[in-house]
Order: sequence, then structure tokens, then C-alpha cells
Amino acid sequence: MNNLKKFSILILIFVISLSLITSNVRGETTIGNSTFPAEEGKSFRWNTINTTESWYKDVEFVQVKVMNIYNGSLKSHDCMIVNYTLEYYHKYAWIPQYTNSFYLAYNNSLNFLNWSEEGYKKGNLFIFPTPVNFTLIGDAVEKAGFFNYSIDNNKLILDDGNLTIVELTINTTTGISEVIKKVYNTTTMYRLEFNRNKIIVIIPSGYYFLFFAGFSIVTILYLEKKRIKEMFRK
Repeated sequence: MNNLKKFSILILIFVISLSLITSNVRGETTIGNSTFPAEEGKSFRWNTINTTESWYKDVEFVQVKVMNIYNGSLKSHDCMIVNYTLEYYHKYAWIPQYTNSFYLAYNNSLNFLNWSEEGYKKGNLFIFPTPVNFTLIGDAVEKAGFFNYSIDNNKLILDDGNLTIVELTINTTTGISEVIKKVYNTTTMYRLEFNRNKIIVIIPSGYYFLFFAGFSIVTILYLEKKRIKEMFRK
């Protein structure tokens, strides 16, 4: 086997290893008996469709970044707490909102679920703990935000009692709202559709050394290959 073939095989092994590392980062986080369908550093993106609300007319994407997941306490409940950053791609720039104040708190065994104001007051509920419990979600939002709710198969319909409803079409397997639609008096204010093709996975810092190591190995091999070629030319 010549040096070029060896070099190509090593490159292939490196690429395969890299893809496996990336796939392992995708997953879920479990604390106690509560599970959240993502890990820290993962981002999710929704496209805006058929918007009539003035702000959303200039918003192309809405993105949620999972910042921290930890065991904490809220309202005297020990629970899993997830901090998000919510970002809007507004007029060609990302505008972050609710940095580390947009949160979800969950305790599966206690049937405890709590959101920050963005979830309670606006119905923008993007990602749910798994397994998805529609009644628990509806009850939690109704207590602090909307007037009432109803369930239609995989759709949760939130009614604020003032001609505004938010419809959430939820994938019960992934825990993701695939469609978030706000309707005022039969007019769609905005519709957010989950973008499967633009999930951004940010590798935690603990994995960075693997990238640098891999890059260094490839560079050394390339230089060695070049040196050997030059030796044969002499």
C-alpha cells in the first residue's frame, strides 16, 4: 500500500470518527426521572410563514439555544431547569431575547411544569420534556397564562379568552413543536414551522481537543507525505 492510499484511509477514518462524535452530541438530558430532549449547546430553528403581525413580517427565523440544564429548585420544587436564549433573525441580524431568563422547570414525578413569561403569556412553547404530557402542559399554561386549552390529537390549542389562540402541533416523540401558530379573530398573526434541515449542533468545549488533535494529525501526515515525495525526487 503506497503512502497516498494510507493517507486517504487515515483521512476517511478521521471523518467517520468526527461524524460519530457529532452524532453522540445529539441526544437528551436526564436528571433524576425527568428527561429533556436536547443537550446543552444545541440549537433549534423555526421558519416564519404567513405572517401578518408587524414584528414577525421582518423575522425570517426564530432560534432557540439550550444554554444550561441543571438540577435546581423553583417554587419549593426540586426540578430540572433548562435555560434558553431565544433569538429572532430580524432584518438580516440575529437579535437575542430572554437570555437565561427564558426557562423551563420540570419534575416528572411531581407533575410539576413551569415556564417563564414568554411561554405562559405568549404561548411560544418550543420544546417539551419527554414523554410529552399534553394535559400537564395545558394545565401549567392555563394556571398562569391562557384562559383555557383543548387537545386535538397531537395539537394543543391555547385560548386567551380575547379572540386570540395559539395552536401547537407537537411531535410526541421528539418533544418539539413542529408548528406554532398564533391566530387573532381568524387571522393568522404568525406561523412558525420547525426547520429540520437547519438544526445547529454546537460541540461542547470538552470535545474541542478532538478536533484540534485530528486537524494536527492530518496536517502532520500531509507534511510527511510531502517530505517523502521530495526525498524520492532527489
